[in-house]
Amino acid sequence: MISKKKNILLLHSSNDLYGASKIFLQLIDLFLSNGFNVYVVLPEKGKLDDFLNKKDIKVSYHELGVLRKKYLNLFGLINRLVTNIKAIKFLSNYIKTHSIDLVYTNTSTILCGGIAAKKNVIPSLFHIHEIPTGNKFYEFFSGKIINRISSKVLAVSNSVKSHWLKNINEHKIERVYNGIEYKKMDSIIKLEKDQGDFVITIVARLIPYKGHMYLVEIADELIKKSSKFKFFIVGDTLPSYFSYEKSVKQKVKDLGLENKIKFLGFRNDISSILKQSDLFIHPATAPDPLPTVLFESLHNDLPIVATNIGGAIEILDNGNNGLLIPYNNPKKAANLINEYCSNTKLQKKHLENSKKNFKINFSSELFNKNILKEVNNLL
Repeated sequence: MISKKKNILLLHSSNDLYGASKIFLQLIDLFLSNGFNVYVVLPEKGKLDDFLNKKDIKVSYHELGVLRKKYLNLFGLINRLVTNIKAIKFLSNYIKTHSIDLVYTNTSTILCGGIAAKKNVIPSLFHIHEIPTGNKFYEFFSGKIINRISSKVLAVSNSVKSHWLKNINEHKIERVYNGIEYKKMDSIIKLEKDQGDFVITIVARLIPYKGHMYLVEIADELIKKSSKFKFFIVGDTLPSYFSYEKSVKQKVKDLGLENKIKFLGFRNDISSILKQSDLFIHPATAPDPLPTVLFESLHNDLPIVATNIGGAIEILDNGNNGLLIPYNNPKKAANLINEYCSNTKLQKKHLENSKKNFKINFSSELFNKNILKEVNNLL
């Protein structure tokens, strides 16, 4: 007797090409290559669509009641409640219509999928990429709900797991590191830089916790030490953070650093930019769960500097694979970076260490094996 192909419904909170969305694409390819029927529901159209439309999957768009900080007020919470009730009804019907066997939610900010799965008595898996901070009620509420409606929870780093263990039972949650697949680089597009420039690059969406404002403060200190330093900021922002982007650019202007700090916006040629850089920096000022762009930097043999919080500590193996700096002291951070820039021997050692660590903990083969194991255990 031939067993029926299993149907997986994947939910994701955004339609972009940043870290969690790249993992989302990897998940789709993994499930397709292992004989699953894949269904996708996203809250909106966007940059992912060009990639999704080339795959043998069914893609739908529906408001999923994504939980974001802007809704943490009376009217916002009412809005999310009403939206989630509608989304649960939609997904419950979707599950029945398409005979879904498992709901896979690639975020902690969508709860409706897990609730709809529980209503239809099918397993629900949450793949958590977030460390929410700043609102204890939200952390408690979302954690307790996920604990109740999930069959299994995957955390992308030990930092993420540790954070959610406050509200999710330990036997339910497993740490599974992301494993990144690399594609061949397109031709290099030359960047605007002079021969003697020492280029430091950041690739991250312009939102407060990614630390762009902190980077500008560090840059100001470094440029006081040497005019050789130049900075490229790669990434765009969300509509709700336009004012933040504007304030970062205004700070650059106020400090007179417009010739030294360049905003490149969203780019598809990240590897090209990294190949032309001398150092990568990830200046997060709040815990970043597992900044996958650090893997991309390592893949391009680019030494890394990151703040000493969140998943970056795990990727850089407590400073054995890159430089860790304080997340709240720009002068000290600048001094450490300045010393590191001239220590090419240490940079080379860090890159060698990182390649070994990558093979052991962050390979795509290990990631695929772990994900399939968890999914098959639920089916």
